[in-house]
Amino acid sequence: MAEGPMMKPVTNPVLVDAMATFKVDLTNRDHEKAFLQAAIEARYLVPAIIERPATPPQEGEQVQTRVAFQMMTNQKGDKFLPAFTDEIELRKNRKPGERFQVMVMGFMDIYRFMKANEPIGGMVINPFGSNLCLVRPQIMILGDHNGDLDVLSSAPAPRPAVPMGGNVPSAEDARAAQQAAIRQAMADLEKAKAAEAESPAEPAITDELLGALKAQLKKIKGVKKAYIEETSESNERFLLVALDADENVDIAEIGNTISTECSDYTELPFECIPASNIRAKNMVANGKPFYEKKRFGIF
Repeated sequence: MAEGPMMKPVTNPVLVDAMATFKVDLTNRDHEKAFLQAAIEARYLVPAIIERPATPPQEGEQVQTRVAFQMMTNQKGDKFLPAFTDEIELRKNRKPGERFQVMVMGFMDIYRFMKANEPIGGMVINPFGSNLCLVRPQIMILGDHNGDLDVLSSAPAPRPAVPMGGNVPSAEDARAAQQAAIRQAMADLEKAKAAEAESPAEPAITDELLGALKAQLKKIKGVKKAYIEETSESNERFLLVALDADENVDIAEIGNTISTECSDYTELPFECIPASNIRAKNMVANGKPFYEKKRFGIF
């Protein structure tokens, strides 16, 4: 298990291909086996909050680090651990204000975490893309047998509960129940995502964002006024910031600064341009500046 900057980007092309193939027909055993094998061998990007002691430890001192993983919850309240195959999929997960770090975890790392946390129902790979679920019984039995796929056809763990006095289900019935659980888990997560997408979108330009922008602009000499609007080009939404500033002010550098310092307040990227730019004509003519430097340096 690793966290922090990575020397080599995490990519899982074999797993991504296996997922796409398996999703075409979830009853195909060969495709299922290829998917599970790739899932076992993959490395995942897993969002987490890592809490360390406030004061640096003394040399040789052992300290305890707390890790809280991000969870997804379906409409039934079942919790799933999101795991991402690459940076592109991970970026789809980002929301304003979230400060998750990223841990690199293998399948056995995830198994050990889930074994210690009973309420978690499974993991979902690429939840905002072509997602697939591994339900808890699958993960437990594969982890208990160190990733041996052969145990899935004979082990009793994934079988459904049997009513008192009922017959023990066959291996085929157990596998059918397991597949049904996977499909149901995926359907529940899709419903939860759809419900979130249909909810009213939060405004991109909030008071908190404007406050953060003003705080940065106050530090920069030569900026007289600033305007902002949400716009889009080539189906890409972003925040256009127009600055009325002295000639010696580096507009591009200001754009880099606010992109770094204010990214927690919006999920949209920033673009800074001079207020004299033709793209800012309507904004400056018809809008009101959100920031204006007052006389005598009073803001």
